Amino acid sequence: MKERLQIHKKADSSAYSSKQSQLQCLRRATPTHLLNTHSKLGSNKPIVQAKVENQKFQQYQFEATKLQIQAKHGTITPEGQERLTVLQTKMNKSLQQGKEHSSQFGHSLSKMAIKRSDSVSIREIQPKLTIGQSGDRYEQEADSVATSVVNQINRAVLENQDAGVKNEQGKSEEILAVNNSADKKQKFLQEYSLAKTLVNGIDDTLPQDKILEQLFKNFVNIQFQYTMVSKSPETLLKGSPEGDCQTLARTFKKVAEEYFGIEKITIESIAKPFLSEAGVTPYQGKKPNCDDGKRWFFQNHYWASWNGKIYDVLFLSNKRTEADMAKQVQPLTSMLMPEQEYYETEKGKIVYPIVNKYSTVEVSIFEKLKNFVNNLGQFFSNSMSAIINKIRSLFAQNGNNTSGFDSLMRELEHDKNNSAIANK
Repeated sequence: MKERLQIHKKADSSAYSSKQSQLQCLRRATPTHLLNTHSKLGSNKPIVQAKVENQKFQQYQFEATKLQIQAKHGTITPEGQERLTVLQTKMNKSLQQGKEHSSQFGHSLSKMAIKRSDSVSIREIQPKLTIGQSGDRYEQEADSVATSVVNQINRAVLENQDAGVKNEQGKSEEILAVNNSADKKQKFLQEYSLAKTLVNGIDDTLPQDKILEQLFKNFVNIQFQYTMVSKSPETLLKGSPEGDCQTLARTFKKVAEEYFGIEKITIESIAKPFLSEAGVTPYQGKKPNCDDGKRWFFQNHYWASWNGKIYDVLFLSNKRTEADMAKQVQPLTSMLMPEQEYYETEKGKIVYPIVNKYSTVEVSIFEKLKNFVNNLGQFFSNSMSAIINKIRSLFAQNGNNTSGFDSLMRELEHDKNNSAIANK
């Protein structure tokens, strides 16, 4: 009885050992494209991984080949050389991983010799394990998964490459634009020698309003001669700094647009004669031309503007010139004026020329004189020319000399009375 029990124990032990041995063999023999399982854990992951690794290796090899060609012809950049080193390292690593996968998963169950000590089958040990044929639906599924993964990798690589190309193109265009701008500025300075003074010390990376303000202030350094005669901005910039307010405004616009690239600068003007209290200009040349240097009388006036800001280059002022506008464009005439011409302004001034200057008188005084002369005409027809000459003489001396006009009025009144007595 004891011997029978021992025989049964040996049989059970032998069967158990055989099962364990077969299970260990199967676990070591992880399936490749010849072995598939229905379970997720034992599915096609090794196949997918192998295909992805292979595709990645081919991608590395393709990119590395282009860089190697560049290196051969001496056109590779330092960044490209660094990238080539990284790719070679990745390729070596990929090859090593491929060898490891091959050694780990490359066994074929069809070539494995499994010794059985009894009648226990493989299905009894691992019922879900099956040996698939090449090209069956499991391998097709693995191919599909691998292809999807590789496509995602390739898309990411292409997107990165496209982004890199666009970035490089953007940098190239930016560098080209900077170079073109520098060349344009250099040519501008070569053509216009006086422009160097106007742009001196200006940082062209500043905001546009800051650039314009510094350019505006630099006009005081060009030794401009204010002649009240218009010249072209090209004449000024080539070394003849003279002209009028229009010359200055147009020069400001030309330098701002053509050298600094600041657009939408406009030239504004007052096209009608006017009287101004602007005071002296910061330039050499003419002083205020009216009432012995107290004020200006202009036939017109020009200034530049940008983004709502005033750049009156003649007076280096950011304020619009205050103007007492003439009521008419063309001068009026009167025999009482030294040159027989005058303008009446909106604020009650009479402006009239004396040689190359101007003078003013209050319109109230001018009207009194006109009325007085008209009334005296019937009494002093013989001496009318003498009276007019006296009035002109007073205007020529100073139109605002009210004491001289009062003295003339008393003299004329006295003559009028004497004439009336004589007639009686």
